[in-house]
Amino acid sequence: MSIAKSLPGQWPIFILQGLVAIIFAAITWLSPQLTINVLIFIFAAFFLLDGGSRVWLALKQKGQNGYWFVTLIAGLLGIVAAIITLIMPQLTAYVMLYLIAFWAVAIGVTEIVAAVKLAKHLQGTTLILISGILSVLFGGYLIFNPGQGIIAMLWLVALYAFVFGLILCWLGVKLRTLKKQFD
Repeated sequence: MSIAKSLPGQWPIFILQGLVAIIFAAITWLSPQLTINVLIFIFAAFFLLDGGSRVWLALKQKGQNGYWFVTLIAGLLGIVAAIITLIMPQLTAYVMLYLIAFWAVAIGVTEIVAAVKLAKHLQGTTLILISGILSVLFGGYLIFNPGQGIIAMLWLVALYAFVFGLILCWLGVKLRTLKKQFD
């Protein structure tokens, strides 16, 4: 069966995913602090689950693997990260913010350098240059305004989720129309 015939039958999934993304965006816009708390809790749960499973795996490998202690250390560090995340959620939020900020600056600088070097050989590098400048500005904003940066970042994520949700809903409606044509 081709994708053109099987995908239209999946239209409700696209609409459901779109609605979930739109609801997530609305919750994020209306209650950014709740969103931050939930995300931090999810990170803590992941660290705890990952760390616990690594400790279990290390203990299970103890007699079979000479490097089992490396897995044990990684697992214990994961558990410690979970505890720190739960005890100091603000610290976790700021560490994540600064990682994103420095990543954005690094990506931006790389794009600016690439745009300048490619401009000699290729036309149309202006968008790469603009993207690089925007990345550096975004990263700089996060670095110098961390409190507002977290909220701004959440608003951008919410905007993305909202637009993504609208697109998925639109696709679901189009697929439903296509399914009616096949029926």
